[in-house]
Amino acid sequence: MSRLPVFLALFALLSSLARAADTAAIPPVFLQWMEAQKGIGDIKVAFQQTRTTPALKEPAKSSGRFWRMADGRFRWELGSPATMILIFDKEVVRLKESADKPWETLKPDDNRVRMWMRFLSGRDMDTESLTKNFSLKVTQQDPAFTTVAMTPRPLLIKKYLRQLDMQIAPDAKRLLGFRIVQGDNSTLLMNFGPPEAVTGDVDALFQTP
Repeated sequence: MSRLPVFLALFALLSSLARAADTAAIPPVFLQWMEAQKGIGDIKVAFQQTRTTPALKEPAKSSGRFWRMADGRFRWELGSPATMILIFDKEVVRLKESADKPWETLKPDDNRVRMWMRFLSGRDMDTESLTKNFSLKVTQQDPAFTTVAMTPRPLLIKKYLRQLDMQIAPDAKRLLGFRIVQGDNSTLLMNFGPPEAVTGDVDALFQTP
C-alpha cells in the first residue's frame, strides 16, 4: 500500500460516518466518537507519524498537520517544512509527493484515489458499510484511552491491510492515535494533538502555487 492510500484510509474514518444503520456490532465508544464528529466544525490537527517496514532498521519518524473543513475540503501536509501535500477542494485532488516533484491534479474518480474518495465525500462510509467491511472490537481499555481494533472482512482487502487500531480519548470526543498494519507487516502510527479551530484565510489552504 503506497503512502497515498494509507493516508486516505485514515480520512475514510475521519470523514462523515453516521447515517442510520444497525449499530449492534460497533463498540459504544466508537459510536460516541462518530457522533462527536458531527459538530466538530473546521479543525486543524498536528500529528507525529512513525513508520516501520521490514526493510527499515529503525522506525522513520516525521511530523505533520491536517486541516479538515466541515464542508468536506481538507489539506494534509507531512514534514516540516512540508515535503508531501495533499489537497481536496471538493472538485479535484491536488498532490505533491515530494519537494522536488511537481503538483499533480487528479479527478476524484482517478484510479489512484477512486475507492477512497467515496469515503472522503461521505458516500458509503456509514455504519452499515463499516460493519460490512470490518469487524470491530475493543482490545484495550484504560484511563488514558480505549483501543478499538478494526479487522477487514473482504479477502482482497486483507491482502493489503491486516488491521486498523484506533485510540479514542476517555470522553470519546478525540482520536488520540491511529495505527495501520499492512499486509507485509509494515506499520504506520499517527499520534494526534488536540484539534484547533481554523482561523485566518481558509481559502488559501486549498490553493496551490
